[in-house]
Formats: sequence, structure tokens, C-alpha cells
Amino acid sequence: MIKIAFALPFLALFVHTLSFSNCDPKTDKPIVRQSQKFAEVLRTESLETLQSIFDADAYLLPEYHQTLHGLDTLSDYYAVFFNKAETVSYAKVPFEIQQIGELYLELGTFEHRYKTPKGNLFDYNGKYMTYWKQPKGGSPKILAHIWGASSYFEADDVNFVNVEGDDPKFFVPSTVWERQIDEVRRYVYEAVLRGDAKKQLETYADDAIYMTYYDAPFKGKEAISKYYYAHYDPGASRDSLMTRAVNVVELGDYALKFGEYYVEWTQENKPYYIQGKGLTLYRRRTDGRVEIYRQMINHSMPPTLKKE
Repeated sequence: MIKIAFALPFLALFVHTLSFSNCDPKTDKPIVRQSQKFAEVLRTESLETLQSIFDADAYLLPEYHQTLHGLDTLSDYYAVFFNKAETVSYAKVPFEIQQIGELYLELGTFEHRYKTPKGNLFDYNGKYMTYWKQPKGGSPKILAHIWGASSYFEADDVNFVNVEGDDPKFFVPSTVWERQIDEVRRYVYEAVLRGDAKKQLETYADDAIYMTYYDAPFKGKEAISKYYYAHYDPGASRDSLMTRAVNVVELGDYALKFGEYYVEWTQENKPYYIQGKGLTLYRRRTDGRVEIYRQMINHSMPPTLKKE
């Protein structure tokens, strides 16, 4: 079993429920109702219900899988999952819903118990981030959905679905928001490459929420700080790093980035690599500074030993 040396789990408490924040009673009920329809999809294996709650242009970011784009591709993913696995139970609990520009953001936790293709019973518990669109005169639709486990697990328990996604186009920042986001990306790039937790933490808002692989959500900069100072292992060297945006959705004082990363590192004289992806919501403050407000990332593949 291979684990990332500089991403050891920290604060392993799984958060089942948190109080709602920034919720509008007039707007959160439709989101909660649709959110529970998504839970129904997993419990009943209904592709028809699935197609009724995802936008035609939706993005799906499964753990240990590449990003999938478009309703047809998403439907293929779940069709394979339903065919190979058998869901015993599924439940999801939102802990935050708020309107962000023209979208609605939902954060929550889930518990998914299913039988894998090998017949093993697997408890897949974790957290998720969902962005919803509200069509005029219609029900909310999922524009982007990402999830990840709250503790380490073996990739074989989830990566039995093999559905090809599109290769993202080369992204060149052109708008003010895109250039500002790229400035933050380059700043974080240097911090990650050097293992500089203090520098990386400068990019987060005081009220940020960070959801990373193999852990429960970290709410607030103090909790995020504890994670990052435990995150970088001095015994592991980061040999190569790639980070990039593949799409940006501008939402007034906020902007949503779809991103990808690739890391190579050496642990105990052995070279490893990993690929991953994530959704990052940036906020522009009144003083013009851009900061990370909500962020979730996951691995697109398990940590892998490089062949000589």
C-alpha cells in the first residue's frame, strides 16, 4: 500500500453534520430537494432521475478517475457503476448552501455502502462539493460535482469504472479574473514545490473551507493551518509539479476554477507520482485582493511508483 508522504491524514474526525450557514429559506429548499434526488439516484440506480438533475454541460469529478464532461458521459459513468457495484445504502447531508453569483454552492458529507465487483462490502464515507444552476421556470441542475473519501482507502474499491473523458483544451488566461487566478496559482505553485505551509496559507480567506483527500472538511483558516503544517514531510522531496486551470466561471465578486495537478516526489529513495483535480472558488475582497474561499481536490489515480 502506497501513501503520499507529504499528505498524511490529520484530524481524522469525520464530520457527519454541521449547521447550515448562509442559507436563504426561499432558495435552499429547492437545492435540498434536488440534492436528495441525487441520493435517490444512488439508492435506486435510476439513470432517468440522474439525467433530470444534471445539466447537459455538467462536469463530474470522481475520485480516482479523470474529469468527465457532458450528460452522456456522466450517464455512461453511472451506468457502469450500477452494473458493476451493488449499493446497499446511500445518504448525504448538506452542511452549507449559499448563492454565489448565478450559481448555488452546496457542501456536505455522504455515506455510501456498496458491494464492489469482487463482492466486498465497502463503506465509502466522505464529503462533496456541488454547484447548481437555477434555470428559469425549472428545477436546479448540477453544473459540477466532486467528492472524496474522509480517510485513506484502496483504489480498487472505486476505480473499477473506466469511462474515457475529453482531454481539456489548453487554457490561456485572458480576462482580469483569469489573470488574477493565475497569479494565485503561481504563488501556490512555489509554496507547494518548496513545502512552504506559511506561504500557501496566505492565499486562503479567514473563513475558507478546504476539503482535501483522505480527510474530513477543514473549516476556517486555523483548522486549515493545522493541516498544512502537518502536511509537508521533510523526508519527501517534491521533484516535479504541474498545476493548471482548465476552465474558469466568473460569478461577479467570485470565480470558480476547474483545475488539475501532477506531482512527482521521492520517498525512501523511491520515485512516485500522482495526478489530481479540483474545484476552487475564489473571492475578490473590497480591497481588491483575491483569496481562496472554498476548495476541494481529489486524486485522479492512486499514488504510483515510477518505473525506471
